[in-house]
Amino acid sequence: MYRIPVPYLKLTEDFQIVNVSKPVTHLFYPVSSFLDLVDLDSKAKLKRILTIPSPGKMELNLKTTNSPTSLFTVYFNYQSKEKLIHLVCLDETSSYNHVQMEYQQWRQAVQTRDWDDVVSTPIEQEAAISAFDKKQAESKISTINDLLGIIQDDLSEVGKLEYIKLIQSELEDIKGIIRS
Repeated sequence: MYRIPVPYLKLTEDFQIVNVSKPVTHLFYPVSSFLDLVDLDSKAKLKRILTIPSPGKMELNLKTTNSPTSLFTVYFNYQSKEKLIHLVCLDETSSYNHVQMEYQQWRQAVQTRDWDDVVSTPIEQEAAISAFDKKQAESKISTINDLLGIIQDDLSEVGKLEYIKLIQSELEDIKGIIRS
């Protein structure tokens, strides 16, 4: 198990660590109970693993060597007959940091510019669709209709002609939206 390339832990029902993969040794402090790695607010949530269907996943705050608490997505499989819990822990810190950075960028943009410069209005979005784009879309709809005509006989033979009619109806609705 030591060679598994992701943070994997094998636990007993009382959350004692039986075995780990190598990434666990770099990510978490050496402890005998997984509960020692779980943030106080997440402990009750973790204990529910014994009562909810497996396999499953949950988010937990875990104590790492780099941070007092980090958000992890924990994939689990509780095997009641063997009285073992298998966990794979994926660190969500980078995802959180990315969202936080994006939020900061939006915040700075709002503070330094007019709100209309940051968020486009529906009228601006509509204007962005050029006449050329509309012609291209209508051309593609016509091509789809031509292709449907080619397979129409085959679908009619197997009793699926209503699908072609439905597709053609939807395409006509799209054409109407483009023209409006």
